[in-house]
Parts: sequence; structure tokens; C-alpha cells
Amino acid sequence: MLKTNALSHERIIAGFGVVVCCGLLMLAVPRFIASLYALYPEAAFKQTETKLPVEVYQKSIAHLTQALSWYQDPEYWQTLAFFYLALFNASPSQPLAKEQELLKQAQQSVIQGLKLSPVDPYAWFRLATVDKRLQTPTLQIINALRLSFYAGRVEPDLLIPRLSFSYYYYNEFNEEMQRLWQNQIPVTWTFQPEQLVKFVALHLETKSLVEEALANSPDDWKKFSVDLESYIQKNP
Repeated sequence: MLKTNALSHERIIAGFGVVVCCGLLMLAVPRFIASLYALYPEAAFKQTETKLPVEVYQKSIAHLTQALSWYQDPEYWQTLAFFYLALFNASPSQPLAKEQELLKQAQQSVIQGLKLSPVDPYAWFRLATVDKRLQTPTLQIINALRLSFYAGRVEPDLLIPRLSFSYYYYNEFNEEMQRLWQNQIPVTWTFQPEQLVKFVALHLETKSLVEEALANSPDDWKKFSVDLESYIQKNP
């Protein structure tokens, strides 16, 4: 009797193991197939520093759409948004309706990716830039910027683009957003001092904001002031 019970127990464990393995396999296969579809877009994405043929963007979009039909990966969605924007920028003379369609597809791709992975400062910033082109309400754009700031305060590649873009809305910011914007100044001065100097030289009214942001670092403020004056003299 004990031997029979032991065998039954082993069969139950073995059966459970088979179910678990099948479940893992069912999860792994779609992800693997999706990764195969994503190979071409990933290779194209690595070459985005140079302008690629429109056909490459279109093929990348088609492959990513197939990949997402198998597996919902937030990175696939964000890369898809990138290629929609690349296609938008690659054809400046296309009909307005087509431009709007590409922007809306990029917007929806970013949103879908953020639903899966909301802590993505680059995606929130991309959403803000697309929303501006689509002329969405300003509060919606500012909210995307706010979430970008909170999702990633120290993002070297994002500092100047986000600082510059968001300054356009500075006078419409509430105190929280103005504080978030100014908090980027010391970070930018640490990682990209030359770019910060160039930005302020183009927007001299921001000099007082930089002074306020660097108030606790008088040496940094002094160095910034010297660099700014030197840059302005060399670039009248």
C-alpha cells in the first residue's frame, strides 16, 4: 500500500513537471520567433546615425509588427516608434494626411511600449516631441516631460535635447516642473558643460536660471560664467 502511494506521488510530481515544462516552452517559443523577426530591425537600428533608404524603414516596421504579433516587448514598440519617425523625416514632401498618420502611429507605438515599461525617460521624451508635432494640448506634453524627468534624471544622451525642448514650455511650467528643469542644470554641467554653455548662449535669458541652479556651487558658477563669456566673444 505504501509502495502504491509512493508511486502515485511520484507520478503526480512527474506530471506537474511536464505541465511546467510545457508552460515554459509555450512562453519561450513566441518570444524566440519574435526575436527572429526583430533581427533585421535591430541591425537597421544600429545604422541609424546615417540616413537609410525608405525601404529599410518600411521593412523594419513590417518585421517589428510581425515580432509584436508574437511577443509584446516594450523595446520592440519603442523601436517601432523610432522607425515611424524615421520614415516621417525621410519623406518631407509627402501629403499632410500621410505625415499625420505616421506621427499617430509613432505616438501609439510609444504609448503601447510605455504601458509595458513605464520607467523609460527616453520614451516619455519621445512622446512629448511627437505630441508637439501633433499639436496635442500643452498640458499633455508637459506631463510627458514631467514623467521623463522622474524616470531618468541622469541620462547623459538626453540632457541637452530634453533641456532645450522643455525650455519652450518653461513659462507654462508649475513650480514642480520648473524645479525639475532647474535640477537638470547641475547634472548637465557635470556631464556636458560645453553643450550647456552653447545652450545658454542661444538663450541668454536662462543665465539667471543657471546661476540659481548653481547657487550651492560657487566655483561651478564662476567657471560657467567664464566659459560663457569666452564662448560669446568667440561666437559673436
